[in-house]
This record gives sequence, structure tokens and C-alpha cells, in this order.
Amino acid sequence: MKRKYLKSLIVIVVIIIGGLFIYQNINKENKPLPEVKLKEIVNKNKSFAIMIQENSETDKYQEYDSNTWPGVNYKFKEAKCIDNNGDEVKEAVTYENDKITLTTNKTVYCTVYFDKSIIGKLRETDTQKYLSTDKQGGMYRYQAAFPDSDSSEMTNWICFGTTDNCGTNDDNIDKYMYRIIGITPEGQLYLIKETFLKEENTNSFAWNDKDQVLGEGAFICDDRVCPEWGQNTLFKRINGTSNGENPGTGSCRPTCDGVNTDIFVDSKEYDYLKSGDSINGTKDDKGSEWYQLISEHNWMHGVIGPGNDTTLNTYKGQSVYAIETGQADAKYYVGSDERVIEETYRWNQKVSAKISLMYIHDYYYGYYDGVDDSTRGNPGSITNVKNSWIFFQKDGYNSSPSYEWLSTLRNLNPPNDYLITAYDIPFSGDLWRGGLSSGTGVRPVFYLNSNAKIVNGDGTKANPYIINAEEI
Repeated sequence: MKRKYLKSLIVIVVIIIGGLFIYQNINKENKPLPEVKLKEIVNKNKSFAIMIQENSETDKYQEYDSNTWPGVNYKFKEAKCIDNNGDEVKEAVTYENDKITLTTNKTVYCTVYFDKSIIGKLRETDTQKYLSTDKQGGMYRYQAAFPDSDSSEMTNWICFGTTDNCGTNDDNIDKYMYRIIGITPEGQLYLIKETFLKEENTNSFAWNDKDQVLGEGAFICDDRVCPEWGQNTLFKRINGTSNGENPGTGSCRPTCDGVNTDIFVDSKEYDYLKSGDSINGTKDDKGSEWYQLISEHNWMHGVIGPGNDTTLNTYKGQSVYAIETGQADAKYYVGSDERVIEETYRWNQKVSAKISLMYIHDYYYGYYDGVDDSTRGNPGSITNVKNSWIFFQKDGYNSSPSYEWLSTLRNLNPPNDYLITAYDIPFSGDLWRGGLSSGTGVRPVFYLNSNAKIVNGDGTKANPYIINAEEI
């Protein structure tokens, strides 16, 4: 190592982006690369090694020999580097935004370690391939149909609010059992409650306290017409922001001394979800550890009118996903009783909150016949969509009420129907529209933070996944 250029300070910066390695000392002809151990004499031509965790339950690693970056099944753990003398070079590696940067004034030999990600953990137990290998509607989704049975063996059952197995009895299932709809590429689990919310003896709630009919500016949702998702009663009640709000002349389901009560966050029934306000009355407290585990999310919302019925009734998840994410036009009616016209627009409104309800596309995307990949997210008929695992009565629960609310509003249908409604799912499995003050079942959905850890379980109903909230 007597070459003149080594006498000056050398700063080597290695940036690994999008699965490509840029590093001048890597010899791609030399394989396999060794795992670097401190004080170990290594072949100096082999200067970089990547090791991936064999199994999420062990601390054993194996060499990763691809020339692309490890995919979503893995996450960066650490990098260890040594110099020519076998001494550890500390703090040489930084990791941020999926980039590894190595900065040093020495010749070094490094091993980069990757652990199984939460997606990788899910795939280990997913022997029947319920979790899609490609993105379906922006995430990897659990997709399956069960024409003649329940979905108890499906591997997307998860306990939330307890670290015990919540599949042991109906009371625990009712309070703590959830299902994984899917997982984002960033590792955020998207959950839905298995059973309807309840408050004492009631499990039927209004989308909004007031029904609304056509008026001037029918699409503009204000006090004269319809509330948007985020302004309506149900949104507030599931997010813990309605306590003490007077419902006015509309219905309170249940009637609670003239005020609406919170029915999920900050409720009596689901005491594991306490916001900071409910704990000590200040904005400084972050809330219970389970509440903190839920990510704040920007929920898109809007209206779909009867002009989109053809699209909805083809039962194709991608078509509805495009509308509900602002990528395709939604049709709606606007005007007054004297003159109503159909117009188009694209969803562009968002509300930031932890809790919401399913979209129409979430419902469709749950389907897959297990044979033909073209059926992923495309049930094609009422019968098929009702066989999907995500149908609210699929596992024998939620027999009453026999409808489930969704978050999407339905615009009116003049000249015969001037009532603004919201979409729901009836016992038939089809889409329907309910009057806003009608009492209907509610199953909240939410995203977990990407650092959530599954510590036990195989995802079946008998052995659901367990999350340790204290480790977050």
C-alpha cells in the first residue's frame, strides 16, 4: 500500500440507493463475500458483505448474494467495519432515508446486516399466500375468499389493546380482535376491527345526526346540505372528539342525556385507547401506549354519485380505488330543486386523524379466488364479494345490525331521490346507501406506526399475532 495517492487524506463516501452499490473497492468477480468479524484477517479484495436474517425468530444470518438491494422483506439493522489491522472502525456508517453512507479516512471492510422486516415476518407464516406479492391499491393486501367456511385459518388475525391471546373467548374477541387489511411498503399495518363497536347494549350508530336533502349548492357540504367525512358525528365519535357535543334535533344513538359520547377512542368500552386529553386534560400527554401506536393519517374523502354506479357494480377494486384516491373522475349532482345538473370532479380533500372507516375499494380489494390472479381485488359479483374474508358477517359475528357503514358519501339521485346518503354494506354483500341518521354497524380502521413489532403468534384466529406496545 505504498502508492503516492494513499499519503493524502481519502474520504470514501458510499451511498447505496435503490438497490445499487457504488463503492470503488467492491470486486464483483469475487464471491462469496465474507462476514466481517473484528480482528479477523480478511482477503482485502473482498471489501463488502451483506448478511440477511435467516428467520425472524433467530439471530442467524446468511450471505445475500444479489446485486440489488434487499427488498421490503428486510430492514437495515447495522453495519460493522474493520480496518487493515482488524480493528473496529466505529461510527463510519450512517443510515437515513434508505441510504447507507460510509465516511472514513481508512481502507475498511464492512458487513451490512438486514433483519426481517414486519412484512418479512408476515410472509414467514403466510404459507397459503394470502398476502399479495405485489401492491394492490397502494399496499400489500390480504386477499382470500371462503365460499363454504369462515376465515379462521387465514393468517391476518391480530390482537390490539392486549398482549394476551385474544382469541380465547367471545368477550376478548369482541374487545381486542382485529384483522390486517394490508401493509404499506413502509411497514405500516392497516387494521380493521373484527366485530362492531358497542356502547353498553348498543352497537348501532348514526353516520351523522341529521339527514340531509337537496338544496342550493348540493355538492358543497355545509349546514344546509351534507357533512363531509371529518365533520360528521360518527367521525368525531370514533376519534374521541365528540364527548359532550349536543346532537341538536337529530338522533343520538344511543340517546345519552342529550349529548353524543365517544364510542372508540376515549370510550369506556375500549379503555386501552386513551388520548392525552382524556388522561390528564392537557395536550402535552401523548395518550396510552396503544393510542400512541396508531399513526396519524391523512384520509381522503369525497362524494360518489349515481353516475358512477356502473363502475361500482363491476366490483373492481382498482376502478373504485382510482376514484377514492383522486386519480379518476367522480360524478355528482349539483344545483337546486329547480335545476339539477351532473358534473365531475376529483377527490382532493383530506382529513388528518387516527381513526376512520373502510373505503369501498378496501372492501373489493379483500377478494381473491385463490386460483386466478386476475381476480385479486376483482370479485365481479355480489356472491363473490360476500365470500371475501373482509365481509362483516363472514366469521359468524355481527348478525345485528345487518349493515356496516363505509366512509364514502353518496350524492343524491334526482329526480326521484333528493336524499344525501352514505355507502354501507348490507347482509347481502352488495353496496347500499343509508340515511345519515340511520343506526348501522361500525368497524373502525387505522394504521399502526411502522416501528410496531409482532412478538408472537402465527396470525390464525386461534393464535393471533401479538404486538408488544411497550417496546415502541
